[in-house]
Amino acid sequence: MLTNILKIIAALSVLIVSSCAEKNPVEADRLFFNGVIYTADNQQSVASALVIKDDILLYVGDTVVAEQYIGAQTKVVDLKGKMIIPGLHDAHIHLPGIVETDNCDLASEPFSLASIVPRIQQCIVRLNLPEGEWLTVEQWAFSSGNEPSEIFPTMRSALDAASLRHPIVLLGDDGHHGAANSFAMSLATDKDGLNVGLTKMTLNNEFANLRTLIGVDQTGRPNGIINEDARKIVNLPNLWGYPEVDLSVYTKIAERLAAAGITSTMDAAMRIEEIDNFAKWAKQSPLTYRLTAAFYPEFEDYRPAIGKPIDIKALMDDLKSTQLRHQDIVNLKIDTAKIFVDGVIEGDPYASPPMLPNAAVLNNYLQPIFTVGANGEALRVIDYVDTNSALCAEVREKGSQSTPGSFDQTFLAEHGFLSSQCFESKGILEKEYDFIYDYTLALYDAGINVHSHAIGDRAVRVALDTFAAAREANPESDAKFSIAHAQIIHPNDIPRIANLGVYMAFTYSWIEPATEYQMRVSPFIDFIFSDSDLFDPSGYVYQNSYPTGSVLKAGGVLVAGSDAPVEARDPRPMLNIEKAVTRKNEITGRVYNKSEALSVRDILDAYTINSAEMLGQKNLTGSLEIGKKADFVVLSQDLLKLEREGESDRISDTQILSTWFDGQQIYSASDANKNAAY
Repeated sequence: MLTNILKIIAALSVLIVSSCAEKNPVEADRLFFNGVIYTADNQQSVASALVIKDDILLYVGDTVVAEQYIGAQTKVVDLKGKMIIPGLHDAHIHLPGIVETDNCDLASEPFSLASIVPRIQQCIVRLNLPEGEWLTVEQWAFSSGNEPSEIFPTMRSALDAASLRHPIVLLGDDGHHGAANSFAMSLATDKDGLNVGLTKMTLNNEFANLRTLIGVDQTGRPNGIINEDARKIVNLPNLWGYPEVDLSVYTKIAERLAAAGITSTMDAAMRIEEIDNFAKWAKQSPLTYRLTAAFYPEFEDYRPAIGKPIDIKALMDDLKSTQLRHQDIVNLKIDTAKIFVDGVIEGDPYASPPMLPNAAVLNNYLQPIFTVGANGEALRVIDYVDTNSALCAEVREKGSQSTPGSFDQTFLAEHGFLSSQCFESKGILEKEYDFIYDYTLALYDAGINVHSHAIGDRAVRVALDTFAAAREANPESDAKFSIAHAQIIHPNDIPRIANLGVYMAFTYSWIEPATEYQMRVSPFIDFIFSDSDLFDPSGYVYQNSYPTGSVLKAGGVLVAGSDAPVEARDPRPMLNIEKAVTRKNEITGRVYNKSEALSVRDILDAYTINSAEMLGQKNLTGSLEIGKKADFVVLSQDLLKLEREGESDRISDTQILSTWFDGQQIYSASDANKNAAY
């Protein structure tokens, strides 16, 4: 009925404008009606009509009131029940990485060690790589696949089989894991720049401080796995694997964001030269999204000498000068700095001994003993090392260096585990605690927002402790605190998140419970002997992984960050929204701690108004309210209806039909529909 009424109104628009001129002289550019318009306002309300003029929302509400804004030039659009939401905000993303390159790219697909060999060899042939030149392999799925075989017992053996004529490095699709062949490891240099190679001997001498980040085999020889800062010692050409942002890449970034319905982002780690580069292109081709750059320089460049503390004053000076240099770039802000508190919480069960996670946790990691079955049998835990035993106490008393045969096969044969597994670890902080503390306080005092990567429960606590100290030192600062990922949070820290006003940038797509992945995490924290143990509701990991519902109930503020290109170059907002609501694995049907699930409205708020508040633009965008910027997205499905009808697992099927920024359509789902209203 309303459709017919509006068609008549549109046909008689000149007469209507004339008769209503005195009541409302403003003529809309566009009017959308007959839709489900989620406003993300304080009441989480839904409207049926939206009116825009230039780049501003002129009216949001019911259709009857919206009619008065129709004029001779107004384009009236019947949504036919489709949904409009505010422009999405991805508050933790790495923009250069969301663009595919022509390099060797594994696209986050799982490969066994046997199957990865021909795949890498294909890259070498396709790229016509000269001998001696680096092969950088991007988007390696470190947490799936990688099953060893009799022929290829270690990653090193597989990469050596791929080529010994080229140094090869695999870059994990999480930005933290890596692997290298023997050629690459032979290029390792010590702190003085001397080429010593990465060997069993240098691992226990020159690189002893990186021992927890470098995988070994049963003999103590490096097995090819090199994580975090250990990747730097082999002098690989590109730590991140991201392409250089020329105008073409800059344009493709904007296109991918628009296709995902994203109109605001925070690039979570931008070096000074990267910020300068984006600013250069933004002058030539204005940004079609609102970009917040999180300042993240190469911190080691700020050490006056090896072993000396990082010069925080020099860091702050460079941050401020970067801000000043680009203060006039439209839609670009540099008001946030990134801190890595710890690393990641995935261990490597295929290493011998199993490689422990390096994320900072409150309790010592367990030392599981895995068995790797032949013929594709699933990985299993068969026992745990009793690190409290008299035997392990004796091993620790002797120390890692003096223990004869830390990797002695006689010890393994007698006790069923390697003596090195007697040593305990709570993970590591990415930088010295004093630096994390002092840098946080300096940033907050200067009015700079602090964005901390924290994965383990100890890392989250460290971040909160430093936030509290900064707040106490300068209660007048208006800077904001945020934490990215927070994979495991101790229950005692959840109220602190709310009390400190911390914005929690969870990556919701990671919640999906997958057995293969959980075997890299849970056995190092809980005693796991079966699949059912992995998903035991009494387990610490199960109870405290991504506790989004608990954070929300405690009064915390949820925001959304895809962390793309981690797992996938596509930011996948609809998948993230679905997993926040379902916490479900579609293959197994298993749900991971349903009590922590969010409603559609709450996750939409995380992606819109909450993230806009975190990024300091709540008065500009983030919700569909009168006077705000006309940033919005038209969806193919009504997400609220899917939720009502128990079909939330179809949310990820939702298509972005069109994306609007500053009142202009910047994306349409198809070329045929390019000039249509949606």
